Amino acid sequence: MREIIVNGKFLSQNITGVQRFSLEVLRHLSQYDDLSVRVAMPCDAVIPRGEFKNCIFERVGTTKGVLWEQMSLPKYCKKHKAPLFCFGNIAPVFYRSTVVLHDVISHERENFNSRTWELKYKLIVRSYIYSSKQIFTVSNFSRQRIMHFYPKLKDVKVICNGHEHVAQFVPEQVFGIPEVFYLSVGSNALSKNFQYVLELAKANPNLNFVITGKSGKIYNDFLRENKIENCFFTGYVEDGQLAWLYKNCKGFILPSFYEGFGVPPLEAIAMGCRNIFLSDIPVFREIYDGCATFFDPYNVTDLIDLENPTVCLPENYEAVLKKYTWENAAAILHDYIVNSVEFVNSVE
Repeated sequence: MREIIVNGKFLSQNITGVQRFSLEVLRHLSQYDDLSVRVAMPCDAVIPRGEFKNCIFERVGTTKGVLWEQMSLPKYCKKHKAPLFCFGNIAPVFYRSTVVLHDVISHERENFNSRTWELKYKLIVRSYIYSSKQIFTVSNFSRQRIMHFYPKLKDVKVICNGHEHVAQFVPEQVFGIPEVFYLSVGSNALSKNFQYVLELAKANPNLNFVITGKSGKIYNDFLRENKIENCFFTGYVEDGQLAWLYKNCKGFILPSFYEGFGVPPLEAIAMGCRNIFLSDIPVFREIYDGCATFFDPYNVTDLIDLENPTVCLPENYEAVLKKYTWENAAAILHDYIVNSVEFVNSVE
């Protein structure tokens, strides 16, 4: 049996897209009986619920965050002499590992984060990317952008996101919002472009819009100054509440400027939503072409007509749900481990 180590720092973080990927790939990878998975975690990590068949969860050291990842984790890996897998963008500088780099938004000319964050992130990525055993990413678009910024890389492999997790959520009603609404899901990062949804609310006072997460000062000021009363921010929602929102929304809107993959539309489709409105960016065209109405996220003077969506064939949705699954992602990674990874030790 082959033994691998997984960087479990994501178990100390809130669940967003990258953490969801890490959790679900780990869950499905652990079902392979020819693997033994050690999940090394910082002291503040929480062991996840559910079945992780061939996993051993182990808290390592007393440090947290970046310090733990750069100091305690590589020390642990050297002790066990097993290959390390990092599913969440960041890896130790001084221990060669296999890394899933979800996107390179920090490298793009149009960056939506602070200059300090951008420089820090780029420095960390550059410190490990050429010394890594293998780089994976989550779309052909991200692969092209990584190869653009790091042309000396021999290869970047693509591993998909999935949707099966939402079927396990028990829907829990969200109160304080209208009965009929359009939904947007994501963080309040500028790259998500929820300003577009606010503009939609302003232009369509007869429709209602719900955005998960916190509003923030910029959005609050816009709502107040324009006297918009048909746009609702839910604050943080639990998994069951998110499932209920997907299941009951009239349509789903994601006006992002940039994504590495973009999981929420896939979740919405899995929960039965068939009115999907997405920004016309390359990665959304790659994954959701034939399943969505596309619009220019930069054009707020000619907004999308929500009442007249593009008619999409049922088989298009079925094809997307069949292609992008955690089971397929784990299979790609398992094939790589079995056929490409060298093992010093194995366990009985």
